[in-house]
Formats: sequence, C-alpha cells, structure tokens
Amino acid sequence: MKKVIVSIVVCSIVMYSCGSNTQQTASNTNSYTAPDDAAIKKAVDDAYASLTYKKGDDAKLDSISHYFIPQATLINYIGDTAQILSISDFVKAYKNYIKTTNIQSFREQEIYGRTDQYGNIAQRISSYKSYVNSPDFVKERGVNSFQLIKTPQGWKVSSIIWQVEKTGHDIPPYYLGK
Repeated sequence: MKKVIVSIVVCSIVMYSCGSNTQQTASNTNSYTAPDDAAIKKAVDDAYASLTYKKGDDAKLDSISHYFIPQATLINYIGDTAQILSISDFVKAYKNYIKTTNIQSFREQEIYGRTDQYGNIAQRISSYKSYVNSPDFVKERGVNSFQLIKTPQGWKVSSIIWQVEKTGHDIPPYYLGK
C-alpha cells in the first residue's frame, strides 16, 4: 500500500511538473526574443542598404554579395512562378535592370520584422517597402523571408524568398506588426 501511495504521489508530481512546464513554455513563446536579434536585424538591414543608391551616385552593386554566403539563393515569386537566382545572377540581373530602366535612385527598407533563431540558424520575416526615383513615393511593398546563418564573419543571408504585394493580395496585418 505504501508503494502504491508513493507511486501516485510521484506520478502526480511528474504530471503537475509537465503541465506547468507546458503552460510556462506557451507563455514564453508569446514573448520570445531571438538571442542575436539585433545582429540578425542588422544583417538584414545591411542587405537592404546594399541595394540602395541615390540620384547621382553609382549603385555599389558589387558590395551586395558581401552580405550573403557565396551559395545564397534568391527566389522571387512573380505571379505564380518562382524566379530562382544565385547571388551572382541576382547582382547581374539588378545591374541590368538599373541600366535598362530609368531608375535613378532606389531604396528598400523594412516596415516590420520578426526573427526566429535556433543556435546558428535564423529566419527573419520582413515586410518591406521600396522607393524608386523618389524618397517619398512607395513603388511597391512585399514580404521577404530571410534565412541566415552565423559565420565566423557574423550573420550572413543564405537565402531570401519574397513576394510583392498585389491588388487583392494585400500584406496581412500580422506581417505589418498589427
């Protein structure tokens, strides 16, 4: 009988501990902050800044790849089709785009972002807006999903998947921090 009571007490303690741990984990999830959030956000901001240039300035396109690993993949959903590029192909396409259009200035910046990190890997969902030829006119908005890895040189982008906002396909409020 004594063994039965001890077993019940032990089981009750274990079950209570598991239940309270689950509740604690659930509440911690809502207030989660990635350990390297500032460094990861800086890596994403630097990637955005590498695309930026002002009227009269040359775009520093060769510096773009500095913020990415050499094997980085960039995937743009145009309509229902994915355009998949390596970082070097992206830089070539961006140079060609600047050369063949009348874009004299470009800036892209994050509207809202959220980082998830586990050890040396991270993901940042980043809603963005782009300005073309005007610091006041938003040309487009969209959502980027950045995947990053921690290297000896700091956080680097390993891939980006993005989709541009279109009429009837608005950015959801939760990607705008609402």
